[in-house]
Amino acid sequence: MALTAGRRAGTELRKNPRRQFHYQAKILTSETGRPSACAIADISECGARIILAMDEELPPSFLLLLSSQGSTRRICRLVWQDGLTVGVEFPDRVP
Repeated sequence: MALTAGRRAGTELRKNPRRQFHYQAKILTSETGRPSACAIADISECGARIILAMDEELPPSFLLLLSSQGSTRRICRLVWQDGLTVGVEFPDRVP
């Protein structure tokens, strides 16, 4: 088995391990824009991996709407994007 920095490949190295989380949500990139559909693939206390419904370039920060009316939401900071897959961090303060 391949070793990476003294650990086995595939070992979770995050401080807060992510857990699989299949949940439909929406992304709001501006107050006047329309939310776009996405799915949360996995999540932790401090971040998530999101799958976009359509290819779009996201801004450095945006809102992740977790309820149908948008009353439950998380501020997200874009960490990385590879096609439809996005990695985000949940910052402690509003950007």
